[in-house]
Amino acid sequence: MTRIFAVAAILLLAAAPASAADAWRFGASGEFAHDDNATRGLYDADQRGDSILSVEGSATRSTPLGARSGALFRAAAKYSHFTTFDDLSNLSLSGRAAWRIQPGTAFSAPIFEIAGTLDWLRHADSKLRDGTIMTLEASVGSHLTDRTRLGGGFAWDKRNGGDPGRAGEVAIYDLDSTRLWANVDYRFGTRNTAYARITQVEGDQVFNSVTVGGLTGAWATDPAFAAELGRATDSYRVDSSTTIFDIGVNVALVRAHSLDFLYTSYSSKAKEGTQNGNKYSGSIIRATYLYRFQ
Repeated sequence: MTRIFAVAAILLLAAAPASAADAWRFGASGEFAHDDNATRGLYDADQRGDSILSVEGSATRSTPLGARSGALFRAAAKYSHFTTFDDLSNLSLSGRAAWRIQPGTAFSAPIFEIAGTLDWLRHADSKLRDGTIMTLEASVGSHLTDRTRLGGGFAWDKRNGGDPGRAGEVAIYDLDSTRLWANVDYRFGTRNTAYARITQVEGDQVFNSVTVGGLTGAWATDPAFAAELGRATDSYRVDSSTTIFDIGVNVALVRAHSLDFLYTSYSSKAKEGTQNGNKYSGSIIRATYLYRFQ
């Protein structure tokens, strides 16, 4: 674990000596979240909530590529501690590169972005979930007024998980899905922002249960929730249709400090298997403190 944190520190701090000249910006955040269906269970007997404490450090750099375009690079290290399901506590190292262009010069001229992200995940004791997530996305945003901005985008996510190493079981966190979203931001006061987003996800999700079995042939036993549910869950990779609603507000404090409050509602409906048409749902509340060093 010491080596992992050393790698994270190198990613975030290697550019520090040249930060002023190269326009690096550094940030840190601390977050509290509560997920009322952290087990992603189908039925009441399968569902348990958990609270998560997270800290993150990041480094971001913007580079002009032309009169109307530029590149954005971001590296981050995030640690999340699950207070009940400690096996799910994890370290995430991520890198993101994006190209942006605004062809027009009018105030409301849209800004287009193409981006790629790679996340590396290592959990406290859940090899099923260890692995990487690769994302490719394209998005567009435009200001309607000096206070209102609309946006939307499309993304493809590919996750590679761990092999359970047991006969008949598969790497259920090998997931493939697409996302389509639309969002609106509204600035109020001097620097405060209210925002909302709706996201539609099509593709693989993991359903966990101790009450029903045989959902699909892509399954594995998962001991991560055993202490609360009484035994290891039967966990399934299921082709699903998932809808996510986000609504939040970012409140600017003094200088580079801000608070962010977010409510998320999610619902995932199976499109295959013995539970075709059934779904799990839940909600997450988050409160985040953010600080930008530069």
